[in-house]
Parts: sequence; structure tokens; C-alpha cells
Amino acid sequence: MRDWFYNLKSAEVACCVLRAEEFNDLRFYLRTDGGKRLIPVVMRGVDANFFKVYHHKFMYGRPFTQEEGLPSDSTSAENALIAIISRDIAEQVFGKDVDPVGKTIDMERMDLRVVGVIEPTSSIASQSYGQVFIPALDNAGNGVTVVMKEGCTIEDLRKELTEIVHRYNMSGVEPDFNIEMELYPHALSMMGRGKLSSWREIILSLLPKVFVLLLVPALNLSGLVAARMKRRLPEMGVRKAFGAKRRELMHQVITENLVLTLCGGLVGLVITWLLLYMFRSWAFFALGHVPLLTPEPLVQGEMLFSPFIFLIALGVCMVVNLMATFIPAWWSLRNPIVESMNQKK
Repeated sequence: MRDWFYNLKSAEVACCVLRAEEFNDLRFYLRTDGGKRLIPVVMRGVDANFFKVYHHKFMYGRPFTQEEGLPSDSTSAENALIAIISRDIAEQVFGKDVDPVGKTIDMERMDLRVVGVIEPTSSIASQSYGQVFIPALDNAGNGVTVVMKEGCTIEDLRKELTEIVHRYNMSGVEPDFNIEMELYPHALSMMGRGKLSSWREIILSLLPKVFVLLLVPALNLSGLVAARMKRRLPEMGVRKAFGAKRRELMHQVITENLVLTLCGGLVGLVITWLLLYMFRSWAFFALGHVPLLTPEPLVQGEMLFSPFIFLIALGVCMVVNLMATFIPAWWSLRNPIVESMNQKK
């Protein structure tokens, strides 16, 4: 971290982060009530820059200093025995509205002195989530998060790191060991989950699922529109007999279905919100966004609604609705007036 990442020319700040998938192999226990009760917590080793990259809100105390949170061989045991805890943990150990800074917690038979308390965050944000943070004494098991400098690109960072890695591999410090660098933008790393390395692969993997999800309702909708149009053929025949043009009738049918789609989209959004909130532990774990051992994820309104994504999804639904409506409506309105009026439906 010191030699490679803290002085990168293309980076604003870099921090070491425990890989999210390692949560599934880690379980730590905190003693409360005088050691009578054990509660499982998510503990992470971080450096001082972690709180510059991930902006946790401090209620009491402060983040680690560079000396306390810097991975270093010379980090003293005294500095190591400090911690930053989340408010929910502080309330369980010390009670509500109590400033625990300077007090100690018993973590795995090790006393940690509290130097700060942060607002709880959601375990959905697996890269930054934690309940107890301690200084990182080494780089084992850690990944690195880098915030780019303005005007720099990921290729600038890749070129700089590639040169550092090449110099290290050629230095002969570890002759039988070569480092391979993997560098991904944050969104790609969260979507790919280590299996897919490019947006093209992610999109191609999602296309069949999206196609099925759109095709099935489109076929159902087309069948419903065809049945509805068949029932309305006498009405359409009468209207055509009184001078209504096919274009006007088509416009009416399409407008009605678009209004119904809009109403259905809003109802579906509300139902989705309710289901995601009620089944948040199962839903986000099934999607791979919440590690197995973390507590029930905190879910807030702004996390469940993105106007941009909602408008895109609604637009796609409108297009699917238009295609599923146009064909049966156009076919039905081609019937002669007399045949339409003689329908017994």
C-alpha cells in the first residue's frame, strides 16, 4: 500500500479493503453484559484512507490517523488495539445516547479502545460495510479501492500500476512469484462479481433473461388485447358505420393500453418496493449483494428508486405494450363493417 498505491500520480486517494466475498468465511463475536452474551459482528481491517474513500458519518470521535491506520511492520500493539464501531453496536454494549469514545469493548478476548462511532450503513454496500473497524496490520486478503484524480482515466492508472508490477516482478525479490493485476471500475466489479470481466460479457449474460422477462408478458398482453378487440368488434363496426376512420380507432385502442400500462407500472413499482422491504434479507442475498453472515440489510427509500432507471424500464414496457397492442388491433380493425357488427360477443 505504501510503496504502490499511496503515491500514485493518477489517484486522488487509495485505501485497502477486505474483499466482500471473504465475509462468508469470517465471523467475530463481541462480548456484552459483562461477558454473559456474545453477539456476532462484521469486523474489518482498514487503513486511515478508508474513511476518505468511503464517507461514513461520525457521531462521536474520529477516524484513524495515518499512523494508526497505515499497514506497517512497525505498527505498535497499542495502536492496533483501537476500534471504530457502528451506532447499533455502541447501543448494544453501552446503551443509547452514550458517548463510548475512550471506553473498551471485548472482541474475541481482546480489549479494543473505541476512538469513533459511525452511523450504521447498509450491508448491501458490501465494499464499505462493517460494524467494527480496526487498523489493518498487513495487506493479507485485501483488495484496493482507488479514487481517480480529475482528468485521469482508468487507462492512466492501469499503465502506472503495470509499470510498478513489472518492476517488482523483475526485481527478483520473490523470484518464484509473479503478481497479476486485475483492475475494474467500481460498477463493473459489483456487477461482474469476479466472474465477468467486461460490460459486453455482462450484457450478453443478461440479454436472455431480459428477453424471456419481456417476451412472456408481451405474448400474454397480445392475447389479452386480441380477446378484448374481438369482444369490441360490434362497437368498432358501429363506429366505422358512423364515419370513424381506422386510424382514429387504432389511436383510441393504443392510447387506452398505454394509460393502463402507466397505471400498471406505478402499481408494480409500489408492490416491488413493499416486497423488497419485507423480504430484504432473502432478496438481496439471492441477488448476491449481501454476504451470508451480515445482519439484515438496512434498506432506505432512495436505495430502491432511481428515476433514470425507472424511466428506462417504463419506456421499455411502453414499447413492448405498443408492439403487443398494435398487431392484434390492426388485424381486428381490418374486418368489414358488416362482419364486425354481426359478431355475437
